[in-house]
Amino acid sequence: MVGMLPELLLNVHRIHDWLTELTQKSQCTFLFKGPWFANMDILVTVDPANVHYITTSNFSNFPKGDEFREIFDILGDGIINVDSDLWRAKEKLLKF
Repeated sequence: MVGMLPELLLNVHRIHDWLTELTQKSQCTFLFKGPWFANMDILVTVDPANVHYITTSNFSNFPKGDEFREIFDILGDGIINVDSDLWRAKEKLLKF
């Protein structure tokens, strides 16, 4: 019902260690289950093959969408929040 929220709150003081432990236990990819009322289930991956597949080979198949941009609005239109052609343009700038 409340997903992983209680565990997140218990580990917020060591968030990086906790996330590292989760990714190690789950073989680098897991579904973060948010509270049912928040509609915030998030797929987390640190597997290099998955990251490459998502960010280069098939980026257009993984749009972030309006909800993602709203949640992370504080980041503005940086590379984290943009999709498609705008993302590719920002990626090229970062590669110099």
